Parts: sequence; C-alpha cells; structure tokens
Amino acid sequence: ATVPWDWYQPLANVPQNPEMPPTLILEFSLGDGGTASYVASGEVPGQLLNQFSMSEFGGDLRVATTTTSFADQQQNSELSPPQPTTSSAVRVLRPEGNELVQIGEVDGLGTNEQIYAVRFLGTQAYVVTFRQTDPLFVVDLSDPTAPVLSGELKIPGYSAYLHPVGDGLLLGVGQDAGADGRVQGTQLSLFDVSDPANPQRLSTLPIGGTSDAEWDHHAFLYWPEDGAIVLPVSPGWNNCGPAVDCLAGAVTNPNGGVVVAQLQGTTLVGRGSISSSPDLQSQSNPGCWNPLQRSLVIDTELVTIGFGEMQFTDRDSLVTRGSVHWGTPEQYGCYWYG
Repeated sequence: ATVPWDWYQPLANVPQNPEMPPTLILEFSLGDGGTASYVASGEVPGQLLNQFSMSEFGGDLRVATTTTSFADQQQNSELSPPQPTTSSAVRVLRPEGNELVQIGEVDGLGTNEQIYAVRFLGTQAYVVTFRQTDPLFVVDLSDPTAPVLSGELKIPGYSAYLHPVGDGLLLGVGQDAGADGRVQGTQLSLFDVSDPANPQRLSTLPIGGTSDAEWDHHAFLYWPEDGAIVLPVSPGWNNCGPAVDCLAGAVTNPNGGVVVAQLQGTTLVGRGSISSSPDLQSQSNPGCWNPLQRSLVIDTELVTIGFGEMQFTDRDSLVTRGSVHWGTPEQYGCYWYG
C-alpha cells in the first residue's frame, strides 16, 4: 500500500485538492523460489493506520481507513483552529482481472474521529475510533458484498492495540481518558464480543504512564498458558485518574520497565512490575533512557530485554534471578534527553 505522491503537487492555476490522498493497493502473488508476479491493483479513500488495517479472507481484501477532508473544516471554539472533518470505513475489495474492485463497504464510523486500532478476526472486524470517547465498532463481514455495522460500544479513552485472548474476548491496550478526552495513562481493557450486536467491556486495569505496545505490537506479550500479560511502560508521562493506584508507579527506575498483569477468567489483575537495571543509568548522563522493550517466556522464566540488558525473572514470584549486560550507552544507542 502507498499514496500518490503527486497528490500534493497541483498543476499551475489548479487549487490543491482539499481531500487527503487515497491509499493505493497492489496485490502480488508470491511463488516458489522467491518469484513474485503482479495480480491486481486498486485504491480506497483515506489512509491506513498500520498493518492490521488490511486483511485477506476467502480471496477478498478487507481494508479499514480514515478519510480526512479540509474542504469543510469545523470551528470547535473561538480559541481553537478549524478542524478537518474525518470519517472511517471498512471496505471489501475483490480481484477482477487486474483490478481490485470494491464489492462492499461500511462507512461513517466515528465521524470526526480517527481510527486508533483495527483487528480482523474471521468474518468480524473490530474498529476503534477516538476523539473524546472510544467507540468500539463491530462490523459483520460474513457477506462481503453487504457488510453491516452490527454493534457499537462507547466508553472513555481508547484502545490502540487489540489482541484476541479467548472465545469472544478481546484485550485492548490503550489510554484511559476523562470526559474531555484528556488521556490519563495506559490502561488494559477486556471486551466481550461474543454477541456482535452488544459488545461489552468486562474489566479494566489502570497501568499509568505510556507503553510502546500502543504502536508496536512486538512489545506486547500474552501467554495463554497462565493468562500473563506483559507490556513495557515509561512511568511519569501520564498519571492515572484521581485516587487510582497505577501499576506503573511501582517501576522505580526512570528508564522504565515492564508491568505484569494476568487475565483471570474475565477479570484483569495486576501482578507487579520489573524495572530496568539501575546501574544502566549513567550517573554523569541521567538523560539516558534505556527501557525494557521486549519480553518472552522460557519455561519458568520471564525474560525481559532492553538495549543493553537481559533480565531473567521467576514467572510466579516475579523475583529477578539473574541478568546480563553489555556495551555502553554510546554503543547500544540509548535515547538521550536533557
């Protein structure tokens, strides 16, 4: 997928297009021995969020995009600049000859909001949009020529990553927010989507801070064997709401660390945190930010990995049993602030 770069370069005496460029899509067939051949191409209005915005199922391509227009900007208040109008949609494309032809769509999702998360699972699409509240839309794609919006759930905040965690259950990683849309720290949300017409949020867990898992799904770990959930967190950026005990508050190193939660049935429970090693923060350069960014399970160990360290933690007690370090901040390229 790409965008037409000449969209931003109008010809002389031709006004610039007030619409954002469409998304161009090309389909290729990958064969044995590394061969590739062109199949078809097409386009859809709007822009993709990430790789989860496209999904092939039964030979059809499902695409979720947000369309932005500056033609009819809205003034929310005298103090704020005009805002473009936005709308999101899920469209279904099917190859016909060498063209990807649209055969169905559901439009008008989250008017004046943007897509924050998408997940296609089988014949269902789950789309999160956000501006002040977080509508979770459920789109039924069982008939690709006539997809329908089957359900909607409006809650504060948003989910930026959606992960299936069981039959009819979705886990959301995102931010809690107040009624004004101001974010209040990382939050886990568990959704019951078993009834597409009536999605429900079953449980939430305030984490606080910010997490790479919002924009990098490789930073997220779910271990179905025991329901463990691990995600990196940087404390101090966004606090939880009033009188809420943030899990991120237990991360003692300003470099960051990971929080460990658990899905117990249909309830999210906080288990603890693992901080980056304190000796990795240079005393002479305290602006070196060296968070733990990846986690994996090896037998009874929870392994967490940063730029210059690897920690081995007992999965049950969350007691760190060993670690290995390498390099210097200059060598492993940590981020410097200040």
